[in-house]
Amino acid sequence: MKPQNIITFLLIALIAVSCGQSPEGVEGKKARLAEAKAEIKALETEMETLTAEISAEDPDFNKPTETATLITTVPAAKTNFEHKIQIRGNVDSRTNVNVSAEMSGILTAVNVTEGQYIKEGDVMAIIDSDNLQKSIAELETQLDFATTIFEKRDRLWKKNIGTEIDFLQAKNNKEALENQLATLNTQLDKAEIKAPFSGTVEQVPVKRGQLVQPGAPIALLVSSADMYISAEVSESFVGKFKRGDNVTVEIPSLDKSFESSIISVGRVINPASRTFTIEVRLPRVDDYLKTNLVTRISLTDYESEDAIVIPSRIIQEDLKGNFVYLVNGKKASKVHVKLGYSYDNHTEVVQGLAGGETVVDKGNRTVADGTTVSIQN
Repeated sequence: MKPQNIITFLLIALIAVSCGQSPEGVEGKKARLAEAKAEIKALETEMETLTAEISAEDPDFNKPTETATLITTVPAAKTNFEHKIQIRGNVDSRTNVNVSAEMSGILTAVNVTEGQYIKEGDVMAIIDSDNLQKSIAELETQLDFATTIFEKRDRLWKKNIGTEIDFLQAKNNKEALENQLATLNTQLDKAEIKAPFSGTVEQVPVKRGQLVQPGAPIALLVSSADMYISAEVSESFVGKFKRGDNVTVEIPSLDKSFESSIISVGRVINPASRTFTIEVRLPRVDDYLKTNLVTRISLTDYESEDAIVIPSRIIQEDLKGNFVYLVNGKKASKVHVKLGYSYDNHTEVVQGLAGGETVVDKGNRTVADGTTVSIQN
C-alpha cells in the first residue's frame, strides 16, 4: 500500500475511534484531533526513513511495474540465398518443317492424315507424272538406238574404219540422251513427295486432285527427336546465365514441373525486343513433346552461400531507410539495415546485421526503440 493511502487509512481509523468514544465537548474533540495529527506526522516521518533505507538496499523497490509487449522472434540466420526470375518459354523443334512440292502437277494421292506418325522415306503424296513417264519411255527408246550406233562406231573406229567425227558424234548423242534421261528420272522421283525424317504429321493443307506448284506446302511434319524450350531474356540479364545452369520448368496447362538445364545462350540481342535467346533441354516425355506448348522457366540470377536472410514481412521503413527491431535483453532496439535481393518472401541483409541476432517478428508494429518486450515463441 502506498504511504498516502496508509495515512488516509490511519486518519479515518482515528476519527472512527474518536467518534466511538463517550460524548465530549468541542474542546475535547479539538484536542483529540491534534493528537491524531501528531501521530500521523510521526508515522509519515518513520515511513519516509524506512522507504529511503529499503531503496538504498533494493533499487527496484517502489518502482512502478512496466507492462511488457508480447512478441515473437526469428533469428537473423546465415544461409544460402538465391534470387530467381521467371520467364515464359515455348516448346520448339529443330525438325519442324513444311514438306513442299518440288514440281507442278495434279495430286493423284495424299497418303497422310493429321496426327499420323510416319517414318523417314515414306511417300506422303504423289503428283501426276504420266507425261513425264511417257517422255522417259521415249528417251529410253532413243537411248537404245543411240547406244547401238555408238557401239558400232566404236568397233569400227578401233579397226581404223570410219572417221573420228562419226565416232565422236555417236558418242555425244548417246551421252546427251543419258543425261536427259537422268534429269527426267530425277524429276520423276520428285513426283513422290517423301518424308525427310520420321515424325508426326501436324497439318495437311492439300487434297487429292489439287493442283500444286513448286514450294507449295503438302504437310507440316514435326519430329520429337530434337525438341527443346526456347525463351527470350531481357538484355539486363546479359552475363547472368551460362550453358549448363540448372533451371526449373513449369508447364501450367499440364500442371507439371521438372528440373532441367540451359543448353544454349544466344550471343545476339534482338534490336526490337532488346532480348537474347536461351534454349533449355526438354525431357523425352510424350506429354511434353508438343510444339508451342507454353512453359514457365525459373532461372537463378543471383546466389550467395553465406547470406544473412530475414523474412521480408518484418522490414519497416522510415525517413532514414529500412529498419528492424532486435531484442537486447528485455528491450527492443531499432537497427537500420541495407537490403539486397528479395525472393520468396525473404530478403538478404547486406549491412546492419552480423548474423545470429534475434529479430522481432510478430508484434514489430507495436514496439518502439526501448520498449520492454516478452518473447512468446
